[in-house]
Amino acid sequence: MRILISGGGMAGLVLARGVQHRGGEVAIIERASPDRAIPGPIMLPFQAYDALDEIGVLDPIRREGIDIPPHRNGRPVSISVARQVVVEILREGLEILWEHELVDLLRNDGRVVGARLRTPDGERDHPADLVVGADGTGSRVRELAGIPADLRLADTAFVSFRSPVHAPEPFSIAFLSDGRQVTLLDWAGGSAGGWQIDRVPGGAEEALAPGIDAFREAYLRLLPQGADVLAPLTDDDLAYREVTEVRCEEWWRPGVALIGEALHAMNPEVGIGSGLGMGDAQALAIAIAHNPDDPDAACRSYEHWRRPAIAPYLAVGGTASKVYATGRPPEHERWPPA
Repeated sequence: MRILISGGGMAGLVLARGVQHRGGEVAIIERASPDRAIPGPIMLPFQAYDALDEIGVLDPIRREGIDIPPHRNGRPVSISVARQVVVEILREGLEILWEHELVDLLRNDGRVVGARLRTPDGERDHPADLVVGADGTGSRVRELAGIPADLRLADTAFVSFRSPVHAPEPFSIAFLSDGRQVTLLDWAGGSAGGWQIDRVPGGAEEALAPGIDAFREAYLRLLPQGADVLAPLTDDDLAYREVTEVRCEEWWRPGVALIGEALHAMNPEVGIGSGLGMGDAQALAIAIAHNPDDPDAACRSYEHWRRPAIAPYLAVGGTASKVYATGRPPEHERWPPA
């Protein structure tokens, strides 16, 4: 079976390695150039471990990162590691078609039989038995396949920062009375942190208007162990981010399948999105290996096995990480200040 994966992020790379690991034929396309660096750390959750372990990359990734306790069976609950390190390890041994963009799906008698690609040398057709959309929340594969999706802005947004100063602990967290979090993560490049807030009508301009001094004072009231980390930061070090959540009831159509955030993007406050995407990739790679001559049977098997594993996470969504208190949230937990 010829597999074409659109998207060279973590989920797409895990799928490519999983297919290749089982002797399958796979090509992966990525719009970016090979010298594009992915900044910052990821808090890689335990939900990714099985998929990474099976393709032989969990231990190399862990050696490059910092364990986040508590440990269980010798493994941490998550690993703080540079995103660039993870993708570089996953890329090893894979042939990636850089600066290739999927612009259309090829069809024959109602099923997808490949994709039209825009390349540095012009457009060309790439035949495939299964085209996989691992291309994120704005998935072009999903759109061209006509798979309906429920997209909405999450009610939670993030004010975040990166600092060259290391945090005193691998991971620190404070739960606020509304269930949201203030976090601080240590990693090889220093530290990164954030404050989960209500989505702000005025976007970044409103969220960042109070400035770094006000943010530092408010943040340290909630998480004082970040004092040294925030000390050197300026206004330019603060960022505001809103998140699009995705839900698809259809997981595949003849010749097309979706994985990761193209299929189900969750609010990052749950902290498991990347792990679920890698689990999708592992499940689809197994299903393809069990049905090497029948892409539809592979997709049915993938959905049959994976949907029940994903359902509990989708059911609870962002509330999975929340610890609620009663009463009105105190004013010092509000950002931006009233």
